[in-house]
Amino acid sequence: MKKIISILLSVVMLISLAVPAFAANETTITDIPTIYLSGKGELIYRADGTAATNPSAIDRGEYIKQHAEPALKEIPMALLTGDYTNYINALYDILQPLYADWVLDSNGSTETGGTHINWDAETAPIQRKTSGFGLWDYHFRYDWRLSPIETADELDKYIERVCEATGSDKVNIHARCLGTNIAMAYIAKSHDGYYNHDFRVNNIVLNTPAVGGYILVGSLLSGSVKFDADTIDQFASIYLNNNDIFDDPLIELVVTTMLSLFNQAKVLGWGTEQIQKVFDTIADEALPKIALCCYGSFPSYWSMISDEYYDKAIAQIFNTPELKEEYRVFIEKTNAYHELLGDVNEDTGLAGYQQLLLDLKEEGVNTAVYAKYGTMSFPLFEGSNITGDSRGTVTDMSFGAKGTIIGETFDKEYVEKAKEAGLEKYISPDLTVDASTALLPDTTWFIKNIGHADFPAELDTLSMAFLRSGGKLTVETAEGYSRFMDFKTGTLEPVTSVDHSLDGVWAQNWFLILLRVIEMIIDIFASLFK
Repeated sequence: MKKIISILLSVVMLISLAVPAFAANETTITDIPTIYLSGKGELIYRADGTAATNPSAIDRGEYIKQHAEPALKEIPMALLTGDYTNYINALYDILQPLYADWVLDSNGSTETGGTHINWDAETAPIQRKTSGFGLWDYHFRYDWRLSPIETADELDKYIERVCEATGSDKVNIHARCLGTNIAMAYIAKSHDGYYNHDFRVNNIVLNTPAVGGYILVGSLLSGSVKFDADTIDQFASIYLNNNDIFDDPLIELVVTTMLSLFNQAKVLGWGTEQIQKVFDTIADEALPKIALCCYGSFPSYWSMISDEYYDKAIAQIFNTPELKEEYRVFIEKTNAYHELLGDVNEDTGLAGYQQLLLDLKEEGVNTAVYAKYGTMSFPLFEGSNITGDSRGTVTDMSFGAKGTIIGETFDKEYVEKAKEAGLEKYISPDLTVDASTALLPDTTWFIKNIGHADFPAELDTLSMAFLRSGGKLTVETAEGYSRFMDFKTGTLEPVTSVDHSLDGVWAQNWFLILLRVIEMIIDIFASLFK
């Protein structure tokens, strides 16, 4: 039950923005050094040199038991009066202590704390890897809260140190999650001649890239929250079916069946309408207060907002003249990143990072992309049920591929049109992803049924093969790695057919629900004799 409480707390307080990321496995040093940029942040320190408290390490179930009572007490009065100020303040009082050591100031910077790495110092270790995690020779460590524009300058110093140490005038870049935003900011600035040296990048690997924005981050910070009964019903059924939250499967069946009954009877819909009204009422006051005391104070997280949501997010969070003035420098920093990489050109329809990747390809710098799918995100916004990895959709991570709603497939007409156009090879065998619209379809691999933070060893091998081929490896030529791969069994295997594992999991009509009710009653009676 602690797990359920944790999820609910994350949803209510909008702190499910954390984007943890890891890489894994061991490899060998290549002639051209590979620099790895993880998405997981380095340890943050206080001004006195002690380690800051990590909110992710706190048992949220226990924390809510100890600290949520004031907020809960404010709900009845708020519902009666329509004044939610005390409730919002109580939520803030829960969150603020958790993130006090991490939060940045109104300039998006901090004069105290950080990661304690100064790449200008001659003694700063460039940390050549001889064993351990990931396909990298050198691991660039950075303060993951700051603007990627600023961190790009630190990366440039680091790369120069690596080139000096190795005698190489080029480096490969392997970036993951938030690391892709920093890598692309550096590449864009370097490509534009900002740094006083030749362009250093040889080839690139972008693993679950956030550079195009994650729908979860953009929706939450822009206030584009939508409580939809069908999506909540679907999410609960799928999530409970795939996670061992309850010790007894019968409890899972009862919960999902009753939720579907409430949904079909329009009770759930009435409830979500009331929640939507409350959210719409408090959003202007609550979102700035809550966001800016935690992840919303990090320019890095603003870099994970797509052009679709960015302007709305700025208007939502900085929604008073006083906030706009107080956070003027902060907004300038986030604007600078989006002007460099995020803005979409009206003529081409391409964002800055997309055009850059295409330009680099023309110049012989190739990019491998890994996009995950098979999971829906928290049901808080429109599009949360599009296949992805719970942080972003497959479209986000592949820079344009089309994905279906979880549990659905492309229809026969769609597939036939793809065949007629000679695009059949781009349709996944499970009929849920169309890779033909991806920015780089020949070097984009789609991995199904793998968590956002998971990075199987096989992807290390693929990355190594791609980089050692000089970026020439494609989905057609990568032996053992098809365009669409499945990690359900714990190893990467080609996706071969439609996945029926979700058939009947989400009851969408009265007949299916009736069958589940009968199954539930039979199981309840059977349990009495065990």
